[in-house]
Amino acid sequence: MISGQLNQSQFDKLQAALKEHDLTPQKRQKLLFRLARYGVIDAAKRNVKKQQSPDGEPWDARKSKRRKKMLNNMPKLLKIKELPESESVRIYLSGGNYRNGKKTVSAGVVGYSQQHGSRATVKRSNISNFHSVRNKELKASKKQAKKLRELGYKVKAGKKWKKPSIKSIEGEMSFWQAGLLIRMLSGEEPKNEWIIDLPSREFLGISQEDFEKALARQLQGIGFG
Repeated sequence: MISGQLNQSQFDKLQAALKEHDLTPQKRQKLLFRLARYGVIDAAKRNVKKQQSPDGEPWDARKSKRRKKMLNNMPKLLKIKELPESESVRIYLSGGNYRNGKKTVSAGVVGYSQQHGSRATVKRSNISNFHSVRNKELKASKKQAKKLRELGYKVKAGKKWKKPSIKSIEGEMSFWQAGLLIRMLSGEEPKNEWIIDLPSREFLGISQEDFEKALARQLQGIGFG
């Protein structure tokens, strides 16, 4: 479960508002739902748009050169479940079609890893079959092609050997074949397992200022304040 609940100050503000306006159970539940929908979830969308945590701290950038925004799809998966028996609501993640190899992974697991960060040990044996099927047609990247040329990779052309062009490597060699050749030419021993560290990119949460604004708006929305 993602820990994106209200902080103590926000909880105290909410409790004070509920006590001050003496809301009926139905009104209390409606207020909680609207705070979740138009307060916390809308804040999560803003956090992802700005690529920052609820307190305004920028997320750690990707290690790769990809520039596409991170977690773009995550706020779309946030759902609300009403729990009137405990006078509360639950925000959870559902959908996303995430996979780890051939296994499905719940959106909640993915969201937890992003919210809190994680460390995982990946074994080559666990992904080799997945890569061979899913990326069978994946071609070598330009980065790999440049690296192969730097390492002196050559192909036979008639009776001579010559360096292939970057374009020909990209068009004729698979991604995984290029990776294997790079390791061989670099003299690197292939790793059987490696550790992946995923930094925390907190997206579910709302700042104190935004919470107070949302509380005032939603009290007005149900006819109070």
